[in-house]
Amino acid sequence: MGCSASMEADQSLAWPPAKLIYPNIIDKQNRIAPRKWTSIVAAGSKVPVSTQSSSGGLFVDPEFPPNLKSVFRKKKIEKKITWKRPSELSRKPSLIADGTSRHDMKQGDLNDCWFLSTLSAIAEKPQLMAKIIPEDNTFGTSRYDGRFHCKFWQFGQWVDVYIDDLLPTVEGKILFAHSSDPDEFWVSLVEKAYAKMNQSYEALEYGFEADAFTDLTGGLAEWYNPSDLREHEFYLIRAAFQCGAVIGCLSVDKEERAEQDRKGMISNHSYVITGVEEIPHQDSTAKLIRVRNPWGDTEWEGAWCDGGDEWNRVPDDVKLELELTSQDDGEFWMSFQDFRREYCNMIICNLSPDFDHDGISDKAEYQRYMKGQWRSGVNAGGWLECESFNTNPQYLLTMYSDASVQRRYSGRLPLAVALLQVYRRQETLEGGEIHAVGFEIFQLRERPTAALCQDFFQSSDPLMPENEETYAEYRETSGRFFLDPGEYLLVPSTHQPNKSRDYLLRIFSVSKMECSPLAHCIPMDT
Repeated sequence: MGCSASMEADQSLAWPPAKLIYPNIIDKQNRIAPRKWTSIVAAGSKVPVSTQSSSGGLFVDPEFPPNLKSVFRKKKIEKKITWKRPSELSRKPSLIADGTSRHDMKQGDLNDCWFLSTLSAIAEKPQLMAKIIPEDNTFGTSRYDGRFHCKFWQFGQWVDVYIDDLLPTVEGKILFAHSSDPDEFWVSLVEKAYAKMNQSYEALEYGFEADAFTDLTGGLAEWYNPSDLREHEFYLIRAAFQCGAVIGCLSVDKEERAEQDRKGMISNHSYVITGVEEIPHQDSTAKLIRVRNPWGDTEWEGAWCDGGDEWNRVPDDVKLELELTSQDDGEFWMSFQDFRREYCNMIICNLSPDFDHDGISDKAEYQRYMKGQWRSGVNAGGWLECESFNTNPQYLLTMYSDASVQRRYSGRLPLAVALLQVYRRQETLEGGEIHAVGFEIFQLRERPTAALCQDFFQSSDPLMPENEETYAEYRETSGRFFLDPGEYLLVPSTHQPNKSRDYLLRIFSVSKMECSPLAHCIPMDT
Protein backbone atom coordinates (compact mmCIF):
# COMPACT_ATOMS: atom_id res chain seq x y z
CA MET A 1 0.00 0.00 0.00
CA GLY A 2 0.95 3.64 -0.06
CA CYS A 3 2.05 5.63 2.96
CA SER A 4 0.40 4.84 6.25
CA ALA A 5 -2.26 7.22 7.52
CA SER A 6 -4.55 6.89 10.51
CA MET A 7 -8.21 6.14 9.94
CA GLU A 8 -9.18 6.28 13.60
CA ALA A 9 -10.92 9.38 14.92
CA ASP A 10 -9.36 9.16 18.36
CA GLN A 11 -5.88 9.33 16.83
CA SER A 12 -6.57 12.43 14.77
CA LEU A 13 -6.94 15.07 17.47
CA ALA A 14 -3.29 15.97 18.08
CA TRP A 15 -2.20 19.26 16.53
CA PRO A 16 -0.22 19.93 14.50
CA PRO A 17 -0.59 16.60 12.68
CA ALA A 18 2.51 14.55 12.03
CA LYS A 19 4.14 15.35 8.70
CA LEU A 20 3.99 12.48 6.25
CA ILE A 21 7.11 11.73 4.26
CA TYR A 22 5.80 11.16 0.78
CA PRO A 23 7.07 12.51 -2.53
CA ASN A 24 3.71 13.93 -3.57
CA ILE A 25 3.26 16.07 -0.44
CA ILE A 26 4.35 19.64 -1.13
CA ASP A 27 5.64 21.82 1.70
CA LYS A 28 5.18 25.46 0.77
CA GLN A 29 8.26 26.66 2.64
CA ASN A 30 10.51 24.00 1.12
CA ARG A 31 8.56 23.08 -1.97
CA ILE A 32 9.74 20.33 -4.23
CA ALA A 33 9.48 22.04 -7.58
CA PRO A 34 9.89 20.66 -11.08
CA ARG A 35 12.97 21.74 -12.97
CA LYS A 36 13.18 25.42 -13.80
CA TRP A 37 12.37 24.97 -17.42
CA THR A 38 14.09 28.17 -18.58
CA SER A 39 17.46 26.47 -18.07
CA ILE A 40 16.69 23.24 -19.88
CA VAL A 41 18.67 22.30 -22.96
CA ALA A 42 17.07 20.20 -25.69
CA ALA A 43 17.42 16.47 -25.15
CA GLY A 44 16.80 15.50 -28.76
CA SER A 45 13.27 14.12 -28.64
CA LYS A 46 11.78 13.02 -31.93
CA VAL A 47 9.37 15.47 -33.50
CA PRO A 48 6.65 14.13 -35.83
CA VAL A 49 7.56 14.50 -39.49
CA SER A 50 4.37 16.49 -40.11
CA THR A 51 5.50 19.33 -37.83
CA GLN A 52 8.15 21.38 -39.57
CA SER A 53 9.68 24.75 -38.86
CA SER A 54 8.45 27.69 -40.88
CA SER A 55 11.13 29.14 -43.12
CA GLY A 56 13.07 32.06 -41.76
CA GLY A 57 11.33 32.28 -38.38
CA LEU A 58 9.89 30.56 -35.35
CA PHE A 59 7.90 27.37 -35.69
CA VAL A 60 4.25 27.65 -36.81
CA ASP A 61 2.24 24.45 -36.39
CA PRO A 62 0.53 23.49 -39.70
CA GLU A 63 -1.59 20.85 -37.90
CA PHE A 64 -3.10 23.36 -35.45
CA PRO A 65 -2.77 26.69 -37.21
CA PRO A 66 -3.33 30.06 -35.49
CA ASN A 67 -6.80 30.71 -36.90
CA LEU A 68 -10.44 30.60 -35.79
CA LYS A 69 -10.85 26.95 -36.84
CA SER A 70 -8.49 25.97 -34.03
CA VAL A 71 -10.59 27.95 -31.54
CA PHE A 72 -14.24 27.24 -32.28
CA ARG A 73 -15.77 24.88 -34.85
CA LYS A 74 -19.48 25.50 -34.16
CA LYS A 75 -19.59 28.33 -31.67
CA LYS A 76 -19.50 31.91 -32.91
CA ILE A 77 -17.13 34.42 -31.38
CA GLU A 78 -17.57 38.16 -31.62
CA LYS A 79 -14.19 39.13 -30.19
CA LYS A 80 -11.26 39.91 -32.47
CA ILE A 81 -8.55 37.35 -31.78
CA THR A 82 -4.88 38.06 -32.34
CA TRP A 83 -2.31 35.27 -31.99
CA LYS A 84 0.78 36.28 -30.04
CA ARG A 85 3.88 34.57 -28.73
CA PRO A 86 4.97 34.82 -25.08
CA SER A 87 7.78 37.16 -26.14
CA GLU A 88 5.13 39.56 -27.43
CA LEU A 89 3.15 39.40 -24.17
CA SER A 90 5.96 39.68 -21.63
CA ARG A 91 9.40 41.26 -21.43
CA LYS A 92 10.75 38.29 -19.47
CA PRO A 93 8.66 35.26 -20.47
CA SER A 94 9.33 31.91 -18.78
CA LEU A 95 7.76 28.52 -19.15
CA ILE A 96 7.72 27.90 -15.38
CA ALA A 97 8.87 30.75 -13.18
CA ASP A 98 9.33 29.06 -9.79
CA GLY A 99 7.95 25.54 -9.88
CA THR A 100 4.36 24.69 -10.67
CA SER A 101 1.61 25.38 -8.15
CA ARG A 102 -2.16 25.12 -7.89
CA HIS A 103 -2.18 28.91 -7.48
CA ASP A 104 -0.80 29.31 -11.02
CA MET A 105 -4.16 28.43 -12.57
CA LYS A 106 -6.54 31.11 -13.87
CA GLN A 107 -9.46 30.01 -16.03
CA GLY A 108 -10.21 32.12 -19.12
CA ASP A 109 -13.17 32.43 -21.50
CA LEU A 110 -13.55 28.67 -21.93
CA ASN A 111 -15.75 26.27 -19.96
CA ASP A 112 -12.93 23.81 -19.23
CA CYS A 113 -12.90 24.04 -15.41
CA TRP A 114 -13.02 20.22 -15.32
CA PHE A 115 -9.60 20.10 -16.98
CA LEU A 116 -8.02 23.08 -15.20
CA SER A 117 -9.13 22.03 -11.71
CA THR A 118 -7.45 18.64 -12.23
CA LEU A 119 -4.35 20.24 -13.74
CA SER A 120 -4.10 22.60 -10.74
CA ALA A 121 -3.99 19.63 -8.37
CA ILE A 122 -1.42 17.80 -10.48
CA ALA A 123 0.68 20.99 -10.56
CA GLU A 124 1.53 20.24 -6.91
CA LYS A 125 3.05 16.87 -7.88
CA PRO A 126 6.46 17.25 -9.59
CA GLN A 127 6.72 13.61 -10.63
CA LEU A 128 3.48 13.84 -12.60
CA MET A 129 4.26 17.25 -14.09
CA ALA A 130 7.62 15.99 -15.32
CA LYS A 131 5.73 13.40 -17.39
CA ILE A 132 3.35 15.98 -18.90
CA ILE A 133 6.04 18.58 -19.69
CA PRO A 134 9.15 16.64 -20.81
CA GLU A 135 12.59 18.07 -20.12
CA ASP A 136 13.47 18.45 -23.80
CA ASN A 137 11.61 21.78 -23.94
CA THR A 138 13.99 24.64 -24.76
CA PHE A 139 11.77 27.60 -23.86
CA GLY A 140 13.94 30.52 -22.76
CA THR A 141 17.20 29.21 -24.23
CA SER A 142 19.13 30.34 -27.31
CA ARG A 143 17.99 27.12 -29.01
CA TYR A 144 14.29 27.85 -28.63
CA ASP A 145 12.45 27.76 -31.96
CA GLY A 146 8.87 28.47 -30.84
CA ARG A 147 7.98 24.81 -30.36
CA PHE A 148 6.42 23.36 -27.17
CA HIS A 149 6.34 19.63 -26.36
CA CYS A 150 3.69 18.06 -24.13
CA LYS A 151 2.53 14.50 -23.35
CA PHE A 152 -0.89 13.06 -22.54
CA TRP A 153 -2.07 9.54 -21.80
CA GLN A 154 -4.47 8.28 -24.43
CA PHE A 155 -6.12 4.87 -24.33
CA GLY A 156 -3.20 2.90 -22.97
CA GLN A 157 -0.16 4.87 -24.05
CA TRP A 158 1.54 8.24 -23.69
CA VAL A 159 1.36 10.35 -26.85
CA ASP A 160 3.53 13.31 -27.83
CA VAL A 161 1.88 16.60 -28.77
CA TYR A 162 3.91 19.39 -30.38
CA ILE A 163 2.51 22.90 -30.79
CA ASP A 164 3.77 26.36 -31.57
CA ASP A 165 3.62 28.96 -28.80
CA LEU A 166 1.19 31.31 -30.55
CA LEU A 167 -1.65 32.01 -28.10
CA PRO A 168 -5.10 33.48 -28.81
CA THR A 169 -5.36 36.95 -27.28
CA VAL A 170 -7.92 39.76 -27.17
CA GLU A 171 -6.69 43.31 -26.63
CA GLY A 172 -3.28 42.02 -25.56
CA LYS A 173 -4.59 39.53 -22.97
CA ILE A 174 -4.62 35.73 -23.26
CA LEU A 175 -8.19 34.67 -24.03
CA PHE A 176 -8.17 31.29 -22.34
CA ALA A 177 -6.32 29.75 -19.37
CA HIS A 178 -3.29 31.60 -18.11
CA SER A 179 -0.99 31.79 -15.12
CA SER A 180 -1.50 34.13 -12.19
CA ASP A 181 2.06 35.27 -13.00
CA PRO A 182 1.84 37.25 -16.28
CA ASP A 183 5.41 36.23 -17.16
CA GLU A 184 4.70 32.47 -16.88
CA PHE A 185 3.19 30.48 -19.77
CA TRP A 186 3.06 26.75 -18.91
CA VAL A 187 -0.67 26.84 -18.10
CA SER A 188 -1.61 28.39 -21.46
CA LEU A 189 0.65 26.06 -23.43
CA VAL A 190 -0.53 22.85 -21.76
CA GLU A 191 -4.14 23.90 -22.38
CA LYS A 192 -3.33 24.63 -26.03
CA ALA A 193 -1.61 21.24 -26.43
CA TYR A 194 -4.69 19.53 -24.97
CA ALA A 195 -6.88 21.55 -27.36
CA LYS A 196 -4.76 20.40 -30.30
CA MET A 197 -5.08 16.77 -29.26
CA ASN A 198 -8.87 17.30 -29.29
CA GLN A 199 -8.70 19.37 -32.53
CA SER A 200 -10.03 22.67 -31.09
CA TYR A 201 -10.40 24.72 -27.93
CA GLU A 202 -14.17 24.34 -28.26
CA ALA A 203 -13.86 20.58 -27.82
CA LEU A 204 -12.66 21.21 -24.24
CA GLU A 205 -15.91 22.80 -23.15
CA TYR A 206 -17.73 20.82 -20.44
CA GLY A 207 -16.36 17.52 -19.23
CA PHE A 208 -15.50 15.34 -16.25
CA GLU A 209 -12.50 15.60 -13.94
CA ALA A 210 -12.14 11.81 -14.20
CA ASP A 211 -11.35 12.10 -17.92
CA ALA A 212 -8.83 14.87 -17.28
CA PHE A 213 -7.11 12.86 -14.56
CA THR A 214 -6.85 9.79 -16.81
CA ASP A 215 -5.44 11.85 -19.69
CA LEU A 216 -2.92 13.61 -17.43
CA THR A 217 -1.71 10.57 -15.46
CA GLY A 218 -3.02 7.29 -16.88
CA GLY A 219 -4.50 6.59 -13.45
CA LEU A 220 -7.86 5.30 -12.26
CA ALA A 221 -10.72 7.55 -11.10
CA GLU A 222 -13.40 6.33 -8.69
CA TRP A 223 -16.67 8.16 -8.03
CA TYR A 224 -18.38 8.97 -4.73
CA ASN A 225 -21.57 10.82 -3.82
CA PRO A 226 -20.69 13.29 -1.01
CA SER A 227 -24.22 13.24 0.39
CA ASP A 228 -23.83 9.48 1.01
CA LEU A 229 -20.57 9.87 2.94
CA ARG A 230 -20.74 9.14 6.66
CA GLU A 231 -18.96 11.19 9.28
CA HIS A 232 -16.04 8.77 9.70
CA GLU A 233 -15.39 8.72 5.94
CA PHE A 234 -13.80 12.14 6.35
CA TYR A 235 -10.71 10.17 7.35
CA LEU A 236 -10.81 8.23 4.06
CA ILE A 237 -10.67 11.55 2.17
CA ARG A 238 -7.87 12.81 4.41
CA ALA A 239 -5.79 9.67 3.97
CA ALA A 240 -6.29 9.70 0.21
CA PHE A 241 -5.25 13.35 -0.02
CA GLN A 242 -2.21 12.93 2.22
CA CYS A 243 -1.03 10.00 0.11
CA GLY A 244 -1.10 11.88 -3.17
CA ALA A 245 -4.58 11.31 -4.61
CA VAL A 246 -6.10 14.01 -6.79
CA ILE A 247 -9.63 14.70 -5.54
CA GLY A 248 -12.10 16.64 -7.64
CA CYS A 249 -15.66 17.62 -6.85
CA LEU A 250 -18.68 18.99 -8.69
CA SER A 251 -20.97 21.54 -7.04
CA VAL A 252 -24.74 21.06 -6.86
CA ASP A 253 -27.10 22.89 -9.19
CA LYS A 254 -28.20 26.19 -7.64
CA GLU A 255 -29.42 27.95 -10.78
CA GLU A 256 -32.96 28.28 -9.43
CA ARG A 257 -31.90 29.66 -6.04
CA ALA A 258 -31.66 33.29 -4.98
CA GLU A 259 -28.18 34.81 -4.95
CA GLN A 260 -27.99 34.93 -1.14
CA ASP A 261 -28.80 31.22 -0.93
CA ARG A 262 -25.90 30.28 -3.19
CA LYS A 263 -23.32 31.47 -0.63
CA GLY A 264 -20.74 32.15 -3.31
CA MET A 265 -20.95 28.69 -4.89
CA ILE A 266 -20.99 28.32 -8.69
CA SER A 267 -23.61 25.87 -9.97
CA ASN A 268 -22.45 22.67 -11.68
CA HIS A 269 -18.84 23.79 -11.44
CA SER A 270 -15.67 21.73 -11.04
CA TYR A 271 -13.52 22.36 -7.97
CA VAL A 272 -10.50 20.53 -6.56
CA ILE A 273 -9.68 19.63 -2.95
CA THR A 274 -6.40 21.18 -1.81
CA GLY A 275 -6.42 20.38 1.91
CA VAL A 276 -8.11 18.08 4.43
CA GLU A 277 -7.59 18.73 8.15
CA GLU A 278 -9.16 18.13 11.53
CA ILE A 279 -8.30 20.94 13.93
CA PRO A 280 -8.96 21.70 17.61
CA HIS A 281 -11.94 24.01 17.96
CA GLN A 282 -13.41 25.10 21.30
CA ASP A 283 -13.91 21.92 23.36
CA SER A 284 -13.96 19.58 20.36
CA THR A 285 -12.58 19.43 16.83
CA ALA A 286 -13.63 20.67 13.42
CA LYS A 287 -13.37 18.58 10.25
CA LEU A 288 -12.43 20.95 7.43
CA ILE A 289 -11.86 20.63 3.69
CA ARG A 290 -10.05 23.22 1.59
CA VAL A 291 -11.37 23.62 -1.95
CA ARG A 292 -10.16 25.68 -4.92
CA ASN A 293 -12.15 27.27 -7.72
CA PRO A 294 -10.10 27.24 -10.97
CA TRP A 295 -11.38 30.72 -11.75
CA GLY A 296 -8.89 31.96 -9.17
CA ASP A 297 -11.64 33.97 -7.47
CA THR A 298 -15.29 33.63 -6.27
CA GLU A 299 -15.34 31.73 -2.98
CA TRP A 300 -17.62 30.04 -0.46
CA GLU A 301 -19.35 32.54 1.84
CA GLY A 302 -20.70 30.16 4.49
CA ALA A 303 -19.20 28.81 7.72
CA TRP A 304 -15.37 28.68 7.84
CA CYS A 305 -15.03 30.93 4.78
CA ASP A 306 -12.18 33.43 4.58
CA GLY A 307 -12.73 35.90 7.42
CA GLY A 308 -15.52 33.80 8.95
CA ASP A 309 -16.28 34.14 12.69
CA GLU A 310 -15.32 30.50 13.28
CA TRP A 311 -11.65 31.39 12.76
CA ASN A 312 -11.73 33.77 15.74
CA ARG A 313 -11.76 30.72 18.02
CA VAL A 314 -8.84 28.98 16.32
CA PRO A 315 -5.29 29.46 17.72
CA ASP A 316 -2.95 31.54 15.57
CA ASP A 317 -0.41 28.73 15.23
CA VAL A 318 -3.11 26.48 13.77
CA LYS A 319 -4.16 29.17 11.28
CA LEU A 320 -0.53 29.58 10.26
CA GLU A 321 -0.18 25.83 9.74
CA LEU A 322 -3.29 25.88 7.53
CA GLU A 323 -1.85 28.73 5.41
CA LEU A 324 -5.03 30.68 6.09
CA THR A 325 -5.41 33.83 4.02
CA SER A 326 -8.18 36.33 3.34
CA GLN A 327 -7.34 36.79 -0.34
CA ASP A 328 -9.98 36.30 -3.01
CA ASP A 329 -7.85 33.69 -4.76
CA GLY A 330 -10.56 31.07 -5.29
CA GLU A 331 -9.37 28.89 -2.40
CA PHE A 332 -11.39 28.48 0.79
CA TRP A 333 -12.09 26.21 3.75
CA MET A 334 -15.49 24.73 4.59
CA SER A 335 -16.79 22.18 7.08
CA PHE A 336 -17.12 18.53 6.07
CA GLN A 337 -20.84 18.83 6.77
CA ASP A 338 -21.20 21.73 4.30
CA PHE A 339 -18.99 19.92 1.79
CA ARG A 340 -21.40 16.98 1.74
CA ARG A 341 -24.28 19.36 1.16
CA GLU A 342 -22.69 21.64 -1.47
CA TYR A 343 -21.20 18.99 -3.79
CA CYS A 344 -22.98 16.24 -5.70
CA ASN A 345 -19.97 14.31 -7.01
CA MET A 346 -16.49 13.57 -5.68
CA ILE A 347 -13.81 11.79 -7.69
CA ILE A 348 -10.77 10.26 -6.00
CA CYS A 349 -8.04 9.66 -8.55
CA ASN A 350 -5.11 7.34 -7.85
CA LEU A 351 -2.50 5.69 -10.03
CA SER A 352 -3.86 2.34 -8.78
CA PRO A 353 -7.05 1.32 -6.94
CA ASP A 354 -7.78 1.62 -3.21
CA PHE A 355 -9.09 -1.88 -2.54
CA ASP A 356 -9.50 -1.76 1.24
CA HIS A 357 -11.21 1.64 1.55
CA ASP A 358 -8.52 3.22 3.71
CA GLY A 359 -8.06 6.10 1.27
CA ILE A 360 -4.62 4.83 0.23
CA SER A 361 -4.01 3.34 -3.20
CA ASP A 362 -2.82 -0.27 -3.08
CA LYS A 363 0.02 -1.58 -5.18
CA ALA A 364 -1.60 -3.51 -8.00
CA GLU A 365 1.35 -5.67 -9.00
CA TYR A 366 -0.67 -7.49 -11.66
CA GLN A 367 -2.21 -5.41 -14.42
CA ARG A 368 -3.55 -6.34 -17.82
CA TYR A 369 -4.61 -4.10 -20.71
CA MET A 370 -6.95 -5.66 -23.28
CA LYS A 371 -7.68 -3.61 -26.41
CA GLY A 372 -10.63 -4.52 -28.59
CA GLN A 373 -13.62 -3.29 -30.52
CA TRP A 374 -17.36 -3.78 -30.71
CA ARG A 375 -18.52 -4.09 -34.31
CA SER A 376 -22.17 -3.64 -35.20
CA GLY A 377 -23.78 -6.87 -36.42
CA VAL A 378 -20.77 -8.91 -35.30
CA ASN A 379 -19.94 -8.67 -31.59
CA ALA A 380 -21.85 -5.62 -30.29
CA GLY A 381 -24.54 -7.58 -28.48
CA GLY A 382 -25.77 -5.02 -25.96
CA TRP A 383 -26.27 -5.52 -22.23
CA LEU A 384 -27.35 -8.66 -20.36
CA GLU A 385 -31.09 -8.29 -21.09
CA CYS A 386 -30.45 -8.41 -24.86
CA GLU A 387 -30.89 -11.75 -26.62
CA SER A 388 -27.62 -11.13 -28.42
CA PHE A 389 -25.57 -10.61 -25.22
CA ASN A 390 -23.65 -13.85 -25.85
CA THR A 391 -22.15 -12.37 -29.03
CA ASN A 392 -20.17 -9.78 -27.03
CA PRO A 393 -16.42 -10.20 -26.49
CA GLN A 394 -15.68 -12.85 -23.87
CA TYR A 395 -12.48 -12.92 -21.78
CA LEU A 396 -11.32 -15.71 -19.52
CA LEU A 397 -10.14 -14.42 -16.14
CA THR A 398 -8.14 -16.61 -13.74
CA MET A 399 -7.58 -15.64 -10.10
CA TYR A 400 -4.85 -17.60 -8.30
CA SER A 401 -4.75 -18.38 -4.58
CA ASP A 402 -2.56 -16.12 -2.46
CA ALA A 403 -2.69 -16.77 1.28
CA SER A 404 -1.14 -13.48 2.34
CA VAL A 405 -3.52 -11.42 0.19
CA GLN A 406 -6.53 -13.47 1.26
CA ARG A 407 -5.68 -12.88 4.94
CA ARG A 408 -5.82 -9.13 4.33
CA TYR A 409 -9.14 -9.27 2.47
CA SER A 410 -11.23 -11.73 4.50
CA GLY A 411 -10.36 -14.74 2.38
CA ARG A 412 -11.04 -13.05 -0.96
CA LEU A 413 -8.91 -11.65 -3.79
CA PRO A 414 -9.47 -7.99 -4.75
CA LEU A 415 -9.90 -7.06 -8.39
CA ALA A 416 -10.63 -3.75 -10.11
CA VAL A 417 -11.84 -3.55 -13.70
CA ALA A 418 -12.06 -0.34 -15.74
CA LEU A 419 -13.65 -0.20 -19.19
CA LEU A 420 -12.72 2.82 -21.31
CA GLN A 421 -14.44 3.47 -24.64
CA VAL A 422 -12.28 5.15 -27.25
CA TYR A 423 -14.26 8.35 -27.63
CA ARG A 424 -12.53 11.61 -28.47
CA ARG A 425 -14.02 14.90 -27.41
CA GLN A 426 -14.13 16.38 -30.92
CA GLU A 427 -16.62 13.66 -31.92
CA THR A 428 -19.32 15.54 -30.01
CA LEU A 429 -18.83 18.56 -32.29
CA GLU A 430 -19.05 16.23 -35.28
CA GLY A 431 -22.41 14.80 -34.21
CA GLY A 432 -21.07 11.73 -32.44
CA GLU A 433 -22.33 10.45 -29.12
CA ILE A 434 -20.84 8.76 -26.13
CA HIS A 435 -22.29 5.30 -25.45
CA ALA A 436 -23.36 3.81 -22.16
CA VAL A 437 -20.87 0.98 -21.60
CA GLY A 438 -20.27 -1.57 -18.88
CA PHE A 439 -19.26 -5.14 -18.17
CA GLU A 440 -20.33 -8.28 -16.34
CA ILE A 441 -18.28 -10.93 -14.51
CA PHE A 442 -19.55 -14.50 -14.15
CA GLN A 443 -18.08 -17.25 -11.97
CA LEU A 444 -17.30 -20.47 -13.86
CA ARG A 445 -17.43 -24.03 -12.54
CA GLU A 446 -14.94 -25.25 -15.14
CA ARG A 447 -12.60 -23.77 -17.69
CA PRO A 448 -14.36 -23.31 -21.07
CA THR A 449 -12.67 -23.98 -24.39
CA ALA A 450 -15.17 -22.15 -26.59
CA ALA A 451 -17.67 -19.29 -26.46
CA LEU A 452 -20.41 -19.57 -23.88
CA CYS A 453 -23.89 -19.51 -25.38
CA GLN A 454 -27.04 -17.65 -24.42
CA ASP A 455 -28.28 -20.56 -22.29
CA PHE A 456 -25.38 -19.96 -19.89
CA PHE A 457 -26.17 -16.27 -19.49
CA GLN A 458 -29.87 -16.90 -19.00
CA SER A 459 -29.18 -19.35 -16.19
CA SER A 460 -26.25 -17.54 -14.53
CA ASP A 461 -26.24 -14.41 -12.40
CA PRO A 462 -23.38 -11.94 -12.80
CA LEU A 463 -21.33 -10.95 -9.76
CA MET A 464 -22.27 -7.66 -8.18
CA PRO A 465 -19.47 -5.09 -7.90
CA GLU A 466 -19.08 -3.00 -4.77
CA ASN A 467 -20.52 0.05 -6.51
CA GLU A 468 -23.49 -2.12 -7.61
CA GLU A 469 -23.51 -0.84 -11.21
CA THR A 470 -20.87 -0.82 -13.93
CA TYR A 471 -22.92 0.59 -16.80
CA ALA A 472 -22.56 4.34 -17.23
CA GLU A 473 -22.74 6.94 -19.97
CA TYR A 474 -19.17 8.07 -19.31
CA ARG A 475 -15.97 7.57 -21.24
CA GLU A 476 -14.79 5.16 -18.55
CA THR A 477 -16.62 3.07 -15.98
CA SER A 478 -15.14 0.84 -13.31
CA GLY A 479 -16.02 -1.66 -10.62
CA ARG A 480 -14.31 -3.40 -7.70
CA PHE A 481 -14.81 -7.05 -6.82
CA PHE A 482 -13.64 -9.46 -4.11
CA LEU A 483 -13.37 -12.90 -5.65
CA ASP A 484 -12.58 -16.47 -4.66
CA PRO A 485 -9.69 -18.17 -6.45
CA GLY A 486 -10.88 -19.73 -9.69
CA GLU A 487 -12.09 -19.10 -13.23
CA TYR A 488 -14.33 -16.23 -14.32
CA LEU A 489 -15.80 -14.83 -17.51
CA LEU A 490 -15.50 -11.10 -18.19
CA VAL A 491 -17.88 -9.64 -20.79
CA PRO A 492 -17.63 -5.94 -21.81
CA SER A 493 -20.51 -4.46 -23.76
CA THR A 494 -22.35 -1.35 -24.82
CA HIS A 495 -25.76 -0.92 -23.23
CA GLN A 496 -27.55 -0.81 -26.58
CA PRO A 497 -26.77 -3.47 -29.20
CA ASN A 498 -25.08 -2.76 -32.54
CA LYS A 499 -23.02 0.18 -31.32
CA SER A 500 -19.55 0.10 -32.87
CA ARG A 501 -16.61 1.42 -30.87
CA ASP A 502 -13.06 0.60 -29.80
CA TYR A 503 -12.44 -0.07 -26.11
CA LEU A 504 -9.68 -0.61 -23.57
CA LEU A 505 -10.11 -2.97 -20.62
CA ARG A 506 -7.80 -2.33 -17.66
CA ILE A 507 -7.61 -4.98 -14.96
CA PHE A 508 -5.84 -4.46 -11.62
CA SER A 509 -5.02 -7.05 -8.95
CA VAL A 510 -2.70 -7.29 -5.95
CA SER A 511 -2.41 -11.05 -6.47
CA LYS A 512 -1.54 -13.16 -9.47
CA MET A 513 -4.20 -13.22 -12.18
CA GLU A 514 -4.40 -13.88 -15.89
CA CYS A 515 -6.81 -12.61 -18.53
CA SER A 516 -7.01 -13.79 -22.12
CA PRO A 517 -9.47 -13.60 -25.04
CA LEU A 518 -11.91 -16.51 -25.21
CA ALA A 519 -14.35 -15.64 -27.99
CA HIS A 520 -15.69 -12.81 -30.19
CA CYS A 521 -12.70 -10.59 -29.32
CA ILE A 522 -11.75 -8.37 -32.25
CA PRO A 523 -8.41 -6.54 -31.81
CA MET A 524 -8.49 -2.75 -31.87
CA ASP A 525 -7.39 -1.27 -35.19
CA THR A 526 -4.01 0.43 -34.87
